[in-house]
This record gives sequence, structure tokens and C-alpha cells, in this order.
Amino acid sequence: MARLQDEQLLEEALVLMRNNLSEPLRTGELAEYLNISVKKLERIFFRFKAVLPARYYRELRLQRARALLFETALTIEEVGLQCGFRSASHFSRSFRETYGRSPRAERMLGERAEVAHRYCFRPVNSDYLRVELCV
Repeated sequence: MARLQDEQLLEEALVLMRNNLSEPLRTGELAEYLNISVKKLERIFFRFKAVLPARYYRELRLQRARALLFETALTIEEVGLQCGFRSASHFSRSFRETYGRSPRAERMLGERAEVAHRYCFRPVNSDYLRVELCV
């Protein structure tokens, strides 16, 4: 019974987080919306996600930012702001800590991968490959 209630509270917290990526809620605000203590919310997250709510929220925002880098032409600063980071430098620092490269490098990597997927490498013989545009 308690496990089911905790799973339900976790799901409600996740919905709140997903719906508030551009203006993230503090852990205390999340707990208040759920009508539970901060400690209880932290225990629930640690039990089911093995991280604290703030860490999970940050990762969720960075995942969204990564998708926006690939899917939109928004500037790095605009992506950061849409994902709740107060400045481009704060966003870039957090992104680099998580993904090991800057948002700009990530975007360029995605663009190169997209271009590479358009081309096929077909063997002509054992020594040569032919590069063709894939259709």
C-alpha cells in the first residue's frame, strides 16, 4: 500500500517537473504541491530513481536541452533559458559536466551525424569504397 502511494507521488512529481522545465520548481515547492515533506520526497526519489529530486530535475532539463539543440535552430542561450538555466554560461557548464562537451560541440556533432546518414558507403572492390547519396 505504501509502495503504491509512493509510486503515485513519484509520478505526480515527474509530471510537475516535465510541465515546469523552463521555470523549475524548487524541491520544497514540489513537496508542497504534493503535500508531503521534502525529506519524504527525497526518500521517494532515492528509492525509485537512486538520485535526489534536484539532480533528477537537472538531468531532465538537460535531456530536453539536448533535444532542442538537435531539433531547433534556437541559440545556445535560448535553449538554456527554455530549459530553466538562468544564463548561457550556467547552462554550458552544466551541459559540459553531464555530456562531456559544450552545447555548441554537441550541436555540431549532431549536424555531422545527420549529414553522414545521408551518404552510403558501398564497396566497389576489396580496395575501394564508393560514397553515394542515400535515397
